[in-house]
Amino acid sequence: MNKNVVLKSVRVIDIENYEPKTETPADYETAIAATGFGLFNILVVLAAMPIAWAGAFNMSTSAFILASSECDLELTFLRKGILNSMVYFGMIMSPFFWSFIMERMNRKAILMIGLLMDAMCNILCSIIDSYYIFLLFKFISGTIVSGPYTLLVPYINEFHSVNYRAKFTTCSGLVFGIGFIIPAALAVIVTPQNWTIEIFNYVFLSWRIYLMICTLPSIIGILTMSLLPESPKRLIEDGNTSSAHDLLKRIYQINNWESKHMYPINKLKEDYFEDKKAPSFIPEISQSWNNLKSLFSKPHLGIFLLINILHFGSMLAFNTMRLWVPQIYQIISNFDSSTWEWSKGWPTTCDYLAMAIIPNKSNSTIYSNPNCVQWKINPSVYVNSTLIASSAIGFSFLFALFYTTRQRKRGVMFFCFVIGILCGFGTNWGGYVPWMLTQAAIVVVTGRTTANIIMSVNNNIIPQNLRTTATTFVTNIGSFGSIIGNLGFSWLLDFSCLTGFLSIAIILSVCLLLSVFILQPEKNKIKNKKQSSTVP
Repeated sequence: MNKNVVLKSVRVIDIENYEPKTETPADYETAIAATGFGLFNILVVLAAMPIAWAGAFNMSTSAFILASSECDLELTFLRKGILNSMVYFGMIMSPFFWSFIMERMNRKAILMIGLLMDAMCNILCSIIDSYYIFLLFKFISGTIVSGPYTLLVPYINEFHSVNYRAKFTTCSGLVFGIGFIIPAALAVIVTPQNWTIEIFNYVFLSWRIYLMICTLPSIIGILTMSLLPESPKRLIEDGNTSSAHDLLKRIYQINNWESKHMYPINKLKEDYFEDKKAPSFIPEISQSWNNLKSLFSKPHLGIFLLINILHFGSMLAFNTMRLWVPQIYQIISNFDSSTWEWSKGWPTTCDYLAMAIIPNKSNSTIYSNPNCVQWKINPSVYVNSTLIASSAIGFSFLFALFYTTRQRKRGVMFFCFVIGILCGFGTNWGGYVPWMLTQAAIVVVTGRTTANIIMSVNNNIIPQNLRTTATTFVTNIGSFGSIIGNLGFSWLLDFSCLTGFLSIAIILSVCLLLSVFILQPEKNKIKNKKQSSTVP
């Protein structure tokens, strides 16, 4: 008898201690905050990882097939530069395409379709023999993959509350950055091999197999994306509050290891986001154009020009050296030391590269190289590239944790530009090959770090109502810098090798001088904010 009474009293206490459900309709931010942070958020990152890697692979794989595919695609220095640049050409064109698509289609469908098309383009690249068709597919791939890559972080952020969003973005950037390391690591394993696989009378050499393997992130991304739901924010925007509520309860259940019925939000605001029709394309272009006119007018003109120039220079140095280091040091590894007059001292980098210039100009041009001798692929070169990529990602993440104030950003930026300039000037005269490689690696690491700081400055200084347009424009300027760097550097290697290396250092020197003006006292930022607050 007493035992039953005790059990009943305990049951009454449990019911009274249940967290009461909120009957008042909750907005999105309140509802997502109630789900907490846990296993579901980690699973979302793991599922999104191959999607982010697909974009990183597209921006990196060309650098690791230049030596292996030189004879098959009749590559010269100039052709190699064009090949490295083609993805960035596509990325510049992508905003015109994706800005029209993103607001008119389910984002999950966009991600899956984009990844499927990217996988198809890369598979075709591994099959074709024509250099020009190869360029076409690289351009298409750059255009396609840029959309899902850009859309990914906003999509993932919508599964996180505002309390975790900033930290999560920083940490996910490190995880996604691993995608720039893996292509180099795969090149160590695959490209030095003398593999030949025949399928339907078509022979796949090691570099073609490498490209085929590098399509796996896109294919895996399609599978993982099919398991992810649409974000709760997008469901609410589309008026599917019932589906959004069910999803939020499931997220709560996975994160907290409790029954979904314990989720404290009972109802969502149906009118939190107004019902919206697919926006018209013409007004979107008009709005972007008006935003650009504002950015290139006072009071934003000066600071916005500085941001673009500095980002142009940083990305030029970063992607030029990053994409050419594997090829340059593959050539150096094939250098026949018996042909060098050691009384002159150690060869410079340009002395090493001189052996790669096409010797017979009567039968060959800068546009074709029929008299080709296959390079011996040294896997240690790609090991070094793996270490460089790891350093760039690791140091960028560590610096991001450090430059939390304006003064720290200024200090890190100044330090990186100075070190990058010294190494840029010294790369040709390093003498000892490991020292040359170290200096090239420092240019890559410092270039990425300064580019990240510039984007952070852009987000902090540019007013909120102009920030999306500004970020898109600055990103495209960075891609344009990558194109100019690869095309200019490849052309100069044939005609004035030393100028090619010195030009990178000179551009960084200009950036150093201009960087003095970009992080001025906060009064400029406040003035801009006051100015923007008057805009209706």
